[in-house]
Amino acid sequence: MGTRSHPRRTPGGGTTQVMAHYAVTKNGEHDPGCRYDFKNRAERIILDSRGSVVHVGDMYELIVPSPDKIEPPDRLPSSKPGRPRARLQVSSSTRTLTPALGSAARILRLLRDFDDDPDAANRFRARYAGKKITWPRFCRNMTETTAIASLLPKFADIQHPLAFHGTVGTIDTIGSGDTYQLSNDHHTGLVDHAGRQRRIRVVVRSKNPDTFTHVQPGDRWLGFGHWNLWTADRAPIAELKLWIDGPWSLATWHD
Repeated sequence: MGTRSHPRRTPGGGTTQVMAHYAVTKNGEHDPGCRYDFKNRAERIILDSRGSVVHVGDMYELIVPSPDKIEPPDRLPSSKPGRPRARLQVSSSTRTLTPALGSAARILRLLRDFDDDPDAANRFRARYAGKKITWPRFCRNMTETTAIASLLPKFADIQHPLAFHGTVGTIDTIGSGDTYQLSNDHHTGLVDHAGRQRRIRVVVRSKNPDTFTHVQPGDRWLGFGHWNLWTADRAPIAELKLWIDGPWSLATWHD
């Protein structure tokens, strides 16, 4: 068992050394199927990515499609009608995940097993319309809601979508009942607006009634697209929100 350490900031503002463990045999090789075998797991992501992840030098690139051109899920051949084909087993849903979303979810799961080790995260990046984007700039955790909300207005002129991920809190309808909404599981973020601090609600919305059919509270979720921060002078809560077309525009899975 090999180990390495890296500093991690504590809630009190100090730092501590976090040990990331890498299980290896006495010959220095990982056991078959070892969850800490970074190289083999990253290569497996490529094999399962349907072309959405490529190896470039010592980097793994996620090729991000336009979120405005994501197509509905493929259907099974006519010999087996009625059930969509699941491309990746990262969701309880039987619907198809777009390759890039599924690959991003697999990357997040890999990084979580490595305790979000910065060295591991720095091996990944996104590529959108020819632009290379560092993983932290492309993909952020909703535990960083305050930081994201403060940065988002400065990203108004960026030319690439943003990927955010969190944990499902509730699924419900709003308005006249024709808008379906996923809310993240906590509202701990704050944003300064019009001279006061407002809590931030993180939501993913859709007009498609099938979008959240298979999503359950406690699931992990990942969505990328054109996120925006909504604030109003008299509203007590700000919203960090994303509109999506359907279940093929969202990745969900169980840890």
